[in-house]
Amino acid sequence: MSTMTTLWIIESTYLKPTDEIAQVTPAHREWLDQHYKSGVFLTSGRKVDNTGGVIVAQADTLQDLVDLFDHDPFVQSGCSRYKYTAFNPVKRGRAVQIEGIPLVE
Repeated sequence: MSTMTTLWIIESTYLKPTDEIAQVTPAHREWLDQHYKSGVFLTSGRKVDNTGGVIVAQADTLQDLVDLFDHDPFVQSGCSRYKYTAFNPVKRGRAVQIEGIPLVE
């Protein structure tokens, strides 16, 4: 297992009309909360243009995330699809606390 931290930018694209998204949003937010509590999700929010959302997560592998997102109510209801982009952070600012990533002051 690598000691390098892998972060993920996870971008969702909505596939259904706004009213259908709104019906599933409360269950989706409960699902998000579970993964904030577990430490996988770092931040998330809806895109400004309201076409989907963005999640920043910490996970070792793509398969870990795919398995987790299979349980997302948005995925289960066909409301959203996800694109996963991995990166290894090399610097951070004070607002971000990730062990092992050098702080730039």
